[in-house]
Amino acid sequence: MLVLDLTIDYVWMIMFALGGARNTPPKIFRELLFLSGCSVIIGYTLYNTGTIGGWGTAAGASVLAFVIGPGTSGQLQNLASGLSIQLEKQFVVGDWVEFEGFLGQVSSISWSNTTLFDDLSDRTIVVANSTIDQSIIINHSKAAPSYKVHVAVGLPYEMRPELAHELLVEAIQSHGNVLLAKPVEVVLKSFGASSIDYELYFYIRDYALRRQVLTEVRSRIWYAVQRRGFSIPFPIVDLRPISTERRLAQTELSNQRQECFSALRCLALLSPLSDQELQRLALSEPVILYGVGEFIIARNDSDRSMFVLLSGECDVMVGGEHEDGPLRQVATLVKGTLFGEMSAFTDSPRSACIVAKTSVSVLKISQASIQQIFVNNEKALEGIVELIAKREAGLKAFTATQTRDLEESLLAQMGATLRRFWGYGADEV
Repeated sequence: MLVLDLTIDYVWMIMFALGGARNTPPKIFRELLFLSGCSVIIGYTLYNTGTIGGWGTAAGASVLAFVIGPGTSGQLQNLASGLSIQLEKQFVVGDWVEFEGFLGQVSSISWSNTTLFDDLSDRTIVVANSTIDQSIIINHSKAAPSYKVHVAVGLPYEMRPELAHELLVEAIQSHGNVLLAKPVEVVLKSFGASSIDYELYFYIRDYALRRQVLTEVRSRIWYAVQRRGFSIPFPIVDLRPISTERRLAQTELSNQRQECFSALRCLALLSPLSDQELQRLALSEPVILYGVGEFIIARNDSDRSMFVLLSGECDVMVGGEHEDGPLRQVATLVKGTLFGEMSAFTDSPRSACIVAKTSVSVLKISQASIQQIFVNNEKALEGIVELIAKREAGLKAFTATQTRDLEESLLAQMGATLRRFWGYGADEV
């Protein structure tokens, strides 16, 4: 019997290696084959030794008929259902299934019942096979190793559907557990009392992480909505006078602009600019919010704006030799840091990606605003060029001659950028 058991197990292992779990004969067939073989071995041995004869066989059958009576009909039904489940491959061990209001990962399938692990409540659920056989089964793992999930969200009526679609797709971009190669769907479900209701469908790599992924995606949607000047709608009755609401909004905006000016004034690189020029930037440029893991500057980003980090932290990420290779972290930016200035001043390609490490707010200064200031303030341009050159020279241990050459090169690049952007001649710049 030991040799028989080892032989059957070895054959099943080969079948599993060649065809996988879904193409291997059901486990119950292996058990039936083993029991049948054991019965033949035991029966032959007893018959050869004369232990049983015609009367002995009849007596054994009578006892067996007494044991398998009406009281065991439920077990026989479970056995038949278990055979059906495994024969039809409705699900296999490791699949995420849902039936009778239970959701979990299949950990075992026996003759009489199926065991699920419910990761939500950290518990084991044992369900009779006959119950499963009469239920509607939802198998979330049929498309494994990808799993389709969805997020429902209500967005304001003021937001165009095209913008809503863009915003929702943006929320799953660059997420490590989202399969962007699989189809992403945005469905306008209904027009609600307070919002337009959408559903975002996408695929993830690991179903066990579905709650974490959905939480992160919902958080990203909130930040994306805020960045575009909207808010998640909800039923509300506002009894405040309009004048009071406007006054509060103006006070908040004034405080925010003062914070932006203070951050700009503290930057050594912008010290050649006057208070008036910095006030203009603080009043005209937008403050943008980003959630954890979102890209502020991405690879091949065509936007040439520069940013001031008002709150939070960001990671500086660079790639390898291949453009589509993995990114690695090289530095962390903290509150009060200016970044993206080289591309903004010289129009050079982005050399690194900036990713929000925490929830962050940034002041985004467009290249157009920068060009406007420098067209009217050549002295400030020269001062910033000198500061950038000294900073780069300090990092690379340049000599005085190399530093001057770098200043001339940067000034030429900035001048070319100004001429290209505004259409001025070389002498005018």
